[in-house]
Amino acid sequence: MPTIAVLDDDASERDALAGMLRGLFPQVRVIGVRTDDPTSVAERDAAVLVVTELTAIERLLHRLPASARVIALTREMGPDTLLRAEALGVAASVRAPATTRSLRAVLELMLGPDGARDRD
Repeated sequence: MPTIAVLDDDASERDALAGMLRGLFPQVRVIGVRTDDPTSVAERDAAVLVVTELTAIERLLHRLPASARVIALTREMGPDTLLRAEALGVAASVRAPATTRSLRAVLELMLGPDGARDRD
């Protein structure tokens, strides 16, 4: 079972985003993790990390699982931000606050059809 780890220091935002992802991808384990506790992500070998700050990615990059694909949620989507995210190895950037539509579009590509809820 794939795991999505939501890294955010704000508990309410982290819980809301994790809840949204659980609803979108019921076959996927979703965990919430503070950015100051990335070892718990490495121990669980998360397939996808959703990180809400590029500065957190910079701090954590060397401690994240090598196989993890990182999605950055960012309010700023200008060229400098996107180039910075690319340099950090971010697989995708999504404008914050993220919508179910934008998260589904990005994560379905990473998780494959088995991770996503059927569209009825």
